[in-house]
Amino acid sequence: MMDPSQFKDYYKILGVSPSAGQGEIKKNFRKLAQKYHPDVNKNPDSEVRFKEISAAHDILEDEEKRREYDILYQYMQNPGSRSRPQARAGDASGQGFSFDFSAGNSPDIEEIFNRLFGQTAANNPFARSRSGGFPFFGNPNFSEPAGHRRGSQMSHNPEPRPAKPDAQVEISLEEAFEGCKRSLEWRSPQGVKQIVVTLPAGITDGQTIRIGGGPNKQEPERLITVKISPHRWFRLNERDCELDLPLTPWEAALGCQLTVPTMGGQVRLRIPPGSQSGQRLSLKGKGLPGNPPGNQTVLLRIVTPGANTAHEIEAYQRFAKEFTFNPRPEQWG
Repeated sequence: MMDPSQFKDYYKILGVSPSAGQGEIKKNFRKLAQKYHPDVNKNPDSEVRFKEISAAHDILEDEEKRREYDILYQYMQNPGSRSRPQARAGDASGQGFSFDFSAGNSPDIEEIFNRLFGQTAANNPFARSRSGGFPFFGNPNFSEPAGHRRGSQMSHNPEPRPAKPDAQVEISLEEAFEGCKRSLEWRSPQGVKQIVVTLPAGITDGQTIRIGGGPNKQEPERLITVKISPHRWFRLNERDCELDLPLTPWEAALGCQLTVPTMGGQVRLRIPPGSQSGQRLSLKGKGLPGNPPGNQTVLLRIVTPGANTAHEIEAYQRFAKEFTFNPRPEQWG
């Protein structure tokens, strides 16, 4: 039986509308994930909030999962209706779904609900878990990143889809850089088997791991996708990463050398004189390991200090007298 109290409004959790595009969903997710990440936010409720945000993003970033969720979402907005909704694609972007509540062929609402929120989700041995415990057995082989399955664009003549992953394992960026191990479970009528799977250094977000299906095909092949948690400093794009670097106005104007973090440790970076906010500096090979390794981009951001004392106010007044620089276009004058 469906328990409506278990339903979660993932659009509300991420602060977006049901018609939001992937860019807005990703932007809000990153902002909220950075705010509530347990490594940054020590509030006791932050971990629960972070898991809700991550679950919402996991559903809404995936085309197939979001399409199912949208059917359920629309149904939950009309609890008095006895009929089941049938989703129809809206515009070419894949957003703007409309729903037909007429009789006929339609998805099984209770099945979708239980898969996402009910007993099926709670007891599903393939469900997500940050600590591992996934029911697969065998030796992993690693395939290319699965990012091409993301996005919300729908095609009238879709290409054949790759096999849908059975589960997802979440790791930190540090674990992706250094490599790590996860303890997995395989449940069968004969019992539960525990194995340890090694994730190699340089594994990327969305990469798929193949488990089972050995030479004798005694175990069915299963797919696990790897999800890399948002980091408090770095933004990841495949194997490349980006870091914001705050600068004082005088550091940007005069140039300097600063110590900046990379995933492999701290390095000295030369800031050229006359640097501007938004300028990007590259650290080649300082992203995730690979062949070739990723790069790190340092995004400069000039921070202007406030004038809080008479001496600081006087210093700014001297600047105003000494410099004739006008950053605004001439036609504004």
